[in-house]
Amino acid sequence: MDCIAHRGFAGVNPENTVAAVEAAADRADGIEVDVRVCGSGELVVHHDETVDRTTDGSGAVAAHTAAELAALSVEGTEEGVPTFADVVAAIPDDVVLHAELKERGTGEGVERVVAEADCDAVVSSFDPQALTEVEGLPTALVQFEGEALVSRARQLGCSFVHPNLNACDTGLVERAHGAGMGVNAWTVTAPGETERLRATGADGVITDFPDCCPS
Repeated sequence: MDCIAHRGFAGVNPENTVAAVEAAADRADGIEVDVRVCGSGELVVHHDETVDRTTDGSGAVAAHTAAELAALSVEGTEEGVPTFADVVAAIPDDVVLHAELKERGTGEGVERVVAEADCDAVVSSFDPQALTEVEGLPTALVQFEGEALVSRARQLGCSFVHPNLNACDTGLVERAHGAGMGVNAWTVTAPGETERLRATGADGVITDFPDCCPS
């Protein structure tokens, strides 16, 4: 059962930063980060539409240049909002990158950066349309609910489904496996949740904490 570090183990590291990725790489099989486009056109790694929650700045990610985002302080640290290329460069060869597309128009750029770095990657999104932009990498459909997740993912040609942990049960896992897809559930915050997901047959947990990684 794989352990995927959600935003670089956001429970213990400044989320979606290079430092988080580097720290998580010592424990995780995969590292999940969020991808957006900034005001100067580069792909950057940040979850929210604005920088207000996690940094000392304010306003939309799309209103900042990559240099301005890099100069911000994420969660009171010296880490700024990184470019996607910088994060990919920090992923070791034996760790899988999980890049979640937070908006459309990012899939082609993600594929290009990943190809240049020769990085093992999976591209995920809540937005089916965003996934249709991805042609050369395995994809995963993300949903809060389990209903119709497998059938929608199959129609999109996905390799994985990423259900919310509360929607992940044995039936969903069996349907996904029957369709040739893996199952990674999110967001795990307690070891007991990992054990419940293991019992369903899920292939991986996406978690904020290294202590929740399967033993």
